[in-house]
Amino acid sequence: MSKIQVDQLIAEKIRNFEGPIELVDSNGQIVGVVRRPPTEAEIERAKQRSSRGGETLTWAHVRMKFRQEIGE
Repeated sequence: MSKIQVDQLIAEKIRNFEGPIELVDSNGQIVGVVRRPPTEAEIERAKQRSSRGGETLTWAHVRMKFRQEIGE
């Protein structure tokens, strides 16, 4: 893996942004994308959103519930 050191201001911006970050040159051309690791709070929020506090369903369970709803 290659490393490029960025100044403290850029590093702080990267830490504070959410989602992927496009790195562009002075002409606006994309030179890369940064995807920082999620924080513990972001991981917890994603877990809560995926299950909405209830059980997480498999694809087979979703199909079965759908078929029950439409009367198959």
